Amino acid sequence: MGGTKAHGYKCDVSNREEVLKVADMVRAEVGDVTILVNNAGIMPCRTFLDHTQEDIKRIFDINVMAHFWTLQAFLPSMIQRNHGHVVALSSMAGLLGLTNLVPYCASKFAVRGLMESLNEEIRAMTKDKSSNIKFTTIYPYMVDTGLCKKPKIRFPGVMSMVSPKEAVAEIVSAQRRNIKETSIPACWAYVNTFLRCVPVKGMASVTDFLDSGVEADS
Repeated sequence: MGGTKAHGYKCDVSNREEVLKVADMVRAEVGDVTILVNNAGIMPCRTFLDHTQEDIKRIFDINVMAHFWTLQAFLPSMIQRNHGHVVALSSMAGLLGLTNLVPYCASKFAVRGLMESLNEEIRAMTKDKSSNIKFTTIYPYMVDTGLCKKPKIRFPGVMSMVSPKEAVAEIVSAQRRNIKETSIPACWAYVNTFLRCVPVKGMASVTDFLDSGVEADS
């Protein structure tokens, strides 16, 4: 029994022309893509006014615009076949604003809006609104990949960083079960929903009590 062959491609996802070129290579060598996982992201940690114009543009080119370019490359064949699954990595920073992460939070909020609106548009344009193209948005808490260089965690016993192995397992599980949105760990999405229902001062008090996030880079 033969094993599945793996294919690797190098691509600057912030470059639209390069994305489309690599997509053509993938189609020629492998075939149409049926599962697209948009995961690329950078997270400079500094106060808003310390971000340069180049910093902000780079964050959005990689964290947001790359989603548009890969979707333009691979979504048409999914629509043609009415079959496919798009998975996007947002962040808990795409559900709530955090200090030292203003452009990053904005980029991850944008991913959420992109996925929700695209899901609805594809559903509405499909006959009888029975689209077989699925969309899953993931909101991870801090994952221990090195992206969070200076995590600030007041209660590590209950708010420890997520291991890459756990994150991958949860992402794959969500995709296989066609879950539209989930956080990692799952409880944080529910906590955020609850806190959005309390007065603003109440949410601020909880945020101050938990005192978790990221420190500014040196």
